[in-house]
Amino acid sequence: MQRTRPAVFYGLTLLGLALLFALGFMGYYDLILKNKSETAAWAAQAGLIVVGGGLFLLALQAMIVYRAFIAPLARDEERLDELDEAVRRPTVTDELTRAYNRAKLEECVLREIEHVRRYKAKAAALMLDVDGMGDINRSQGDRAGDRLLSDLARLLTRRVRKNDMVFRWRGDTFAVLAPHIDGPQAERFVRKLRAEIAATEFQDGLRITVSATAAQIEAGDTPDTFLLRLKQGLEQAAATRGGAENGLDPANEPGAVPA
Repeated sequence: MQRTRPAVFYGLTLLGLALLFALGFMGYYDLILKNKSETAAWAAQAGLIVVGGGLFLLALQAMIVYRAFIAPLARDEERLDELDEAVRRPTVTDELTRAYNRAKLEECVLREIEHVRRYKAKAAALMLDVDGMGDINRSQGDRAGDRLLSDLARLLTRRVRKNDMVFRWRGDTFAVLAPHIDGPQAERFVRKLRAEIAATEFQDGLRITVSATAAQIEAGDTPDTFLLRLKQGLEQAAATRGGAENGLDPANEPGAVPA
């Protein structure tokens, strides 16, 4: 509001000047133009020239003031907004992947819980991590691991809907907050996402699989209880995948989203 106040005052002064010109012309018309004498006609023409010239000068003044004051003010507002965004961004995003960070996830989960409580809305979240990330870092190097995480974050961002949000929980663990869907829909999305990631070749020729889980937000949740449930589901999913790789029956491991 304070930024736009000078522009408002400028517009009010222009309106006041225009009203003054209009009132002056009306008075001039009543006093002179209704007089049919030749002198009055010449005076009327002169008055019209004065009024026209005044309006032209007023328009010229408006253009000069706009270019010297209003336009730079608008540019300054844009720069301030960009600076504010640049200052705010590191506090809510992960430096490596440019996904939102854990603090932002907790804030957004709290917001969605409130929506579920107040408006009976639906919301769910996914959590996934890279299988064998430690082996990748040891065999390919930490830089390759960093590139993989950055690429995975970009894939998730492209794959989710516009109103979904991608977060880096920690290390190789990511979360996706998905408003307006329930648990079964989130589980179907997990299966599709896992298949797409498995079919993708990342930088350095890496192909990966991920363990993943999904959970629906309930009205009685808090950010801590919901994220704990999500984390426990991911641990169960990872254990299920580990058991399957070792020849065990995944059906005996509860809580995992099936592949």
